Parts: sequence; structure tokens; C-alpha cells
Amino acid sequence: MNSRERQFLKVMRKLDAAGQEQVVAFAEFMRSRQKPEAPQEKVIEKPNLLPAREGESVVGAIKRLRESYSMLDAKEMLNDTSSLMSRHVMGGIEAETVIAEMEVMFERHYQRYCGVSEDS
Repeated sequence: MNSRERQFLKVMRKLDAAGQEQVVAFAEFMRSRQKPEAPQEKVIEKPNLLPAREGESVVGAIKRLRESYSMLDAKEMLNDTSSLMSRHVMGGIEAETVIAEMEVMFERHYQRYCGVSEDS
């Protein structure tokens, strides 16, 4: 969320329900007056794959993979990442195994980012 969005939310929270409705109506009016933007071609970023460090921990691997795949949204991968992390911490799965699964998971999310379906 950028500073304008934060400022907008702060103002909206201070308004009563009628004021909020007026702001929403005005925003929709302004949006309806805009000319539709020409669809922009999606620029696909390539990952900068960093090598694993010797004796790398699962947390270290997560940091490395997030840096390698900086174009991916970490929030979208939170469930998968935390599931793998808990398999390591709570389930006793070896770090090497979990890290290998994380690398596959990051690659799968990258393929989705590129628009490649999992059925292809």
C-alpha cells in the first residue's frame, strides 16, 4: 500500500457512513470518466538464481529464494512456505529435503507468474 492509499484510508475512517458513500460515489464517477487504458504487455522478469550456501538453514533458503525470485509476491506463497517450514520444525523433516521442496515450490509459482499452466 502506498502513501496515497494510506492517506485515503485514514480520511475514509474519519468519515461517517454518509460521507463514505459520497466519496465512493465520487470515485466511481471519476473512474467512469477515464479513458480505458490500452492493455500493456506483461514484462516477465527472469529469476536471479542464487546458489545455496553450504549448510544452509531452511530460513536461509527462504531468504535466498525470495531474493532469487524477487518478482513473486511472498504473500501469495505464505501458506506453502509456512507449511513446508512447519514440516521441518514440527515434523522433523530434514532441512535438505524441505529446501529441495521449497525450490520446486518457488519454481512452480514462477511458472504460474509467467502464465504457464500446470497442465502444460
